[in-house]
Amino acid sequence: MNTLKRCSTAPTLFNRLKNYFINRRGREELPVRLHWRRLYVLPSKPGLFFFLIVSTMMLAGLNFNNNMSLMLVFLLFGVGQVILYKTFLNLKDVVINQVHATPVFLGEDIDLKVQLNARRQHYQIVLVSDNDETAANLDGGSAQWNLRIKSQHRGYQAVPRIKILTRYPLGLVTVWAYCQPKEQVLVYPRPEQPCPAFPQHGGIDGPDTSVIQGDEMDDLRSYQSGDPIRDIAWKKSAQGQGTFVKKYHLKQGKELCFDYSQLNLKDIEKRLSRLTAWVVEAEQQTLTYQLKLPQFDSGMGRGERHYHECLTALAVFGPGGVS
Repeated sequence: MNTLKRCSTAPTLFNRLKNYFINRRGREELPVRLHWRRLYVLPSKPGLFFFLIVSTMMLAGLNFNNNMSLMLVFLLFGVGQVILYKTFLNLKDVVINQVHATPVFLGEDIDLKVQLNARRQHYQIVLVSDNDETAANLDGGSAQWNLRIKSQHRGYQAVPRIKILTRYPLGLVTVWAYCQPKEQVLVYPRPEQPCPAFPQHGGIDGPDTSVIQGDEMDDLRSYQSGDPIRDIAWKKSAQGQGTFVKKYHLKQGKELCFDYSQLNLKDIEKRLSRLTAWVVEAEQQTLTYQLKLPQFDSGMGRGERHYHECLTALAVFGPGGVS
């Protein structure tokens, strides 16, 4: 058992040490210039093969005292050195100017936009994140690279470490650098699917009062988590085809109130998921709505600004919204 524990903790310890040495600068304010102290240089797989072939040629030339073979070897070594400098200078002085992304819902991929600047031309610049990579040329001025990263939790999610590399011109040498920006991306809660019926709050003028249900039942619908037990249609549910809830005719107004405190759900994330679904659905139907959270009241409204204010409040609510 102790041996298994050592084997399981060894990769974790190695990753911690690797991240410590790679990310010793911590999170950085942009812009960041890739000067020569930040660049790592190592031969690539083709570069190692090139070095092996040239070394073998050199040993053969020395063994057979073949001057032409040695001249070719020294020429190839010189070409390799020139390529090393060319690759190094192709990444040197590139500036990471800006990193930003539009908010997404939890579970969706984040489209991270990275803007690079340079005073001269740089070729085949590759940006790598945890799950994606993209390459393009930087023809002086500025250019933008798009990287897709996964959304991990609601709230403000830190931008992961970005690796920038190049193997131009012949791919014999890899030159790379790391950068971990301080920027964060906003992730909204995951909307509940399918969207449940709107709550029974609000009226035509939008007061914060409950609407009384009618006495006459309109229809039946499937039970959803949080529905009152008194509304369950027991006779229909007893037939073994599922749990059904009575659907009454409601005096639902044009303005809606989505109140966190009036949800019959114990889990905070489920409450936020349902409120998010209501906000998205109300905005799509161009309805006027109000979101009420502890220490937050959006007031009645609609439109893009009101929509994003409500979703932002849902995203950062409680301890789950802290990065």
